[in-house]
Amino acid sequence: MHIHILGISGTFMGSLAALAKESGFEVTGSDLQCYPPISDQLEHLGIEVIPNYDPEQLKLNPDLIVVGNVMSRGMPIIETMLNSKIPFTSGPQWLGENILRDRTVIAVSGTHGKTTTSSLIAFILKDLGLDPGYLIGGVPIGFNTSASRGSNPYFIIEADEYDTAFFDKRSKFVHYHPNVLVLNNIEFDHADIFKDLDQILWQFHQLLRMLPSDTKIIANGEDKNINELFHQGVWSERILFGQSEQFNWSANADTHGAIRLLHEQATVAQINPQIIGDHNMMNILAAAATLSLVDIDENQMLESIERFPGVKRRLEFLGEFSGVQIYDDFAHHPTSIKASIHSLKAKFQESSVFTITELACNTMKKGALKEELLGSFDEADFAWIINDKDIKWDIENQFASKKHVSITSNHDALSEELKGKVKPGDIILIMTNRSSVPIREALIDIFDS
Repeated sequence: MHIHILGISGTFMGSLAALAKESGFEVTGSDLQCYPPISDQLEHLGIEVIPNYDPEQLKLNPDLIVVGNVMSRGMPIIETMLNSKIPFTSGPQWLGENILRDRTVIAVSGTHGKTTTSSLIAFILKDLGLDPGYLIGGVPIGFNTSASRGSNPYFIIEADEYDTAFFDKRSKFVHYHPNVLVLNNIEFDHADIFKDLDQILWQFHQLLRMLPSDTKIIANGEDKNINELFHQGVWSERILFGQSEQFNWSANADTHGAIRLLHEQATVAQINPQIIGDHNMMNILAAAATLSLVDIDENQMLESIERFPGVKRRLEFLGEFSGVQIYDDFAHHPTSIKASIHSLKAKFQESSVFTITELACNTMKKGALKEELLGSFDEADFAWIINDKDIKWDIENQFASKKHVSITSNHDALSEELKGKVKPGDIILIMTNRSSVPIREALIDIFDS
């Protein structure tokens, strides 16, 4: 059976392509742009990617078209598809019907931490020899791909709230029917499709209404929006985690990054994970609470957490160049930007942290969270924000009072400023949800020389 995927280079659709290929389908796809690591993954799998949406590609005569949510009515390829009556479906629906139907599904949801938490759960199960299936919105370090069918009953899916397709405006996660649902946190995001936080909560409420009563919900008990969601109705058992010992699972960290894990107020262990920051402590808690439901040895699970190397582009250490450490991060929301900076400042207290940020997601380009963004860089020693032509608000005026924040669109000037400010022992943090390759290569050229 030949499947053709429209919008194949997104992290979700690229991962879906990998699953389809592994399952024996003939897979092709198309997209306007394709960046690493997904582009590398598709090339490695031998999946042809057409670099346009020309309707001519439908002459490949696929048996089924899987439509990404980047596609919309009025696009010539969509109108041609509809007029030709080629069978089509959405990515989440295809996944639910063809991959997840007979699996024990662990779905990881929330505004932040989905990729790291789902990667950690998948890593631990793989590390302990269980070969789970997984689909993750990034590539865990040490994994060949962001998705695998696996041979074990467990399947870990990163379950986001973005809409499914132009013909199905429900959130993707309603198609997954999880046996275990992780709720990391809920904040306003995706301003291109959601008007306000209430619309996001409504989508999560629909998910909870669909869950069987024997589904287990692993939830951040400290998150006020998750608690508001539960007040709207919940019919499944909840297991809560947080930093307070009042929750079923809790944790606290010392100044060196060691984490003490507790279950029902009793210390389970002290661990020294490779991933850093309070936000990652919460991700570890979510994973530990989830895996307490799986028949694995607890001590082996804890040892595996310490071996977890992280995820590409999630505070990923790129290397040290002329004494300057460079990190790459996917952060693009005010909360995640602030958390990433704080993590590095807490870990490297004697080092200055310099940040280079692209505000490339739709929410930030619209300025929907510009007030929240104002304080996100407060812990940075100096921050550069790239003023993209697509930004729809006066970013220079917004940050006029922040003397340690520079707004720039001149890459040559930025390079000169970096040379003048950054010295050996300092840290540079790149934050963007676009490909970071151009910035990474420019920085390495500057400091490796």
